[in-house]
Amino acid sequence: MAKITVIGAGAMGSAFTKPIADNGNDVRLWGSPLDNSIIDALKAGRDHPKHKYPLSKNISFFYHHELAEALHDADAIIMAITSDALGDVFEQIVPYLKPGILIGSVTKGFNYNKAGEIVLLPDILEERLPDKLKHQVDFVFVAGPCKAVEVLWGVPSSVTYASTNITAAEKLRSFAETDVYNVDITTDVIGTEICAAMKNAYCVGLGMAEGFPQQKNNFLHKNTKGSLFTYAVAEMGIFAKALGGTLGPVLGLPGIGDLELTGEAGRNRTLGEAIGNGLSASQAIAKMKENDITVEGYPAIKFGYLLMKTMETEGKIRSSQMPLLSGLYDILYNDAAGYESIKKLVRLCTAANISNRKL
Repeated sequence: MAKITVIGAGAMGSAFTKPIADNGNDVRLWGSPLDNSIIDALKAGRDHPKHKYPLSKNISFFYHHELAEALHDADAIIMAITSDALGDVFEQIVPYLKPGILIGSVTKGFNYNKAGEIVLLPDILEERLPDKLKHQVDFVFVAGPCKAVEVLWGVPSSVTYASTNITAAEKLRSFAETDVYNVDITTDVIGTEICAAMKNAYCVGLGMAEGFPQQKNNFLHKNTKGSLFTYAVAEMGIFAKALGGTLGPVLGLPGIGDLELTGEAGRNRTLGEAIGNGLSASQAIAKMKENDITVEGYPAIKFGYLLMKTMETEGKIRSSQMPLLSGLYDILYNDAAGYESIKKLVRLCTAANISNRKL
């Protein structure tokens, strides 16, 4: 039995407690200052407020000021904090780390490192490790088609655990894998993480195709969505290879798998649908902010686009290789018309033959 602390009581953090608790581990769930009402409900024995579903009775719950107690003698720590707060929260945890502890992360996206460069989240965590812990703490990153509430329900699911130390990935798998929560492993952290970040961006585009019938005589645009899906996978592959990753995760659970799932439902699709229905991006974003809805794909498009441009100046990639990402940036950040832009992008991507290009 391992002692595992999950940092963040939101949707995915709370759901991750399900498989590790089912495996008989000593599970602690720590809530950030924004999670007080969630911890209140869980301590009172009520359902998780976001999932409307109960968590295991064998989990201990901790408020944000109880971090030391939550981390006491932990064998593994799972980061489930939003990407913009990941580094700051991890810095609070660093003083409690010890050699040999395992750090997992279910957080996805990009952020700026301390030098102001756009990086994937593994860099955000690793740069905060003190020198004395370098090479003594292993990181494992989780990605794949895993809707949080379905993990909590115990729906058969599959995910990928990625770590530069395959033994660390195997160890976390031994803590979490059950007869319904299935785990494959890889050493390709870069490919896994670029998919985890960029699938949210591309799913905004898939959502637009779902919204087009509202302004186009109720005609479905599944052909359009299928084309966009194909070009999104191709561009994730180009991005992953340029950053030093492989095509394995792109063609597996973190890429194709999660892109399909995220394109079916969720906030990224909702934003895309609103634009597909005829709203400008700025109108759609404002509407979602009014309803207190955060969309991961919106900043992911900007981060991905700016990273692509930086890499272009370094000679690692050409923006002409990624017309879909460039087009999505134009729609989301320059209010380019959704339907006309997507129509041109499908034609441009087809002419560029990016789905058949040798990677």
